Amino acid sequence: MRGRGDRGERPQARRRLVERGRSRACEGLHGGRAGGAPVKRVFVLGNATVDCVQTVARLPVPGETLLCDSLERCPGGKGLNQAIACARTGAATVLAAPLGGDRDGAVLATAASAEANLEARWIASSAPTDYSAIWVASDGENMIVSSAEAARALTEAGALDALADFAAGDVLLMQGNLDRDVTVAACRLAAARGGLRVLNTAPIAWDMAGALPLFDLVVANAVEAATLVGGAPHAAAQALSSAPGRAAVVTLGAEGAILSAEGATTRVAAPAVSAVDTAGAGDVLVGVLVGRLAQGAPLKPALALGIAAASLAVTRRGTVPSFPTRDELARLQAG
Repeated sequence: MRGRGDRGERPQARRRLVERGRSRACEGLHGGRAGGAPVKRVFVLGNATVDCVQTVARLPVPGETLLCDSLERCPGGKGLNQAIACARTGAATVLAAPLGGDRDGAVLATAASAEANLEARWIASSAPTDYSAIWVASDGENMIVSSAEAARALTEAGALDALADFAAGDVLLMQGNLDRDVTVAACRLAAARGGLRVLNTAPIAWDMAGALPLFDLVVANAVEAATLVGGAPHAAAQALSSAPGRAAVVTLGAEGAILSAEGATTRVAAPAVSAVDTAGAGDVLVGVLVGRLAQGAPLKPALALGIAAASLAVTRRGTVPSFPTRDELARLQAG
């Protein structure tokens, strides 16, 4: 199970394992669990970073030096961001992420401990805690560069230990930050235990083509989707969801998202807002979407709430500081 066995499996056996897991998990993806019972927990296996957010009048061009208007350090990283957004929906959430034994790691541990419904399982790393440099322009657009030393140092054994109690009906949510072998091993464990597997493809740091069929739900932005399968967003969503039982979401920023599932493809609109900072918006969307799925919501309403939550987040500055609170999410869901 910890890598040596996985590498020794025959491809046919691997496919049968994934398909058995998919058949048990997909009821939760397409409209709730049998008997109306929600899944138990969402396990977010990913990264955590300290974000250094600099606001600038405009984004720099190559070779240019700019002065920022403001500077803020705050918790971030796609794994931590999505876990916080998920927990704020009320879903029982477990974050498993590598963390350095430095001051930045202590800051992130403190931030996670303040969140209700969130259990953080920090995986000790000898590498320094990862860091993201984020530039945010006056129109809300951003550029992000992240280190991944701690994330890439995570081993299959460390990841699988953190998922030891993953059970049938649980959800595994992953992103592109971790090593390919770790991602595949974790996904196979979730499949073997009858869990729902969700992949947010950002960042695309390795060839994901062979891993995509392992997941029940794939969420990508338009650029990522085109990189993975080519084509415009509508066609890309269809291509990403082409396997039986699989669904795909292609996010479009202010234009909402394209949802493709069960042979139907539709656009889910976003409310009109005045964006001031789009950093972390995709993480809000994914975290809220998965949190609602974990509580038995059908896919389209769960996505609509994720889009509404992301639209609220972009009207405020910062990553985690901009995320909707649990009360705000409840109002969005009611309204």
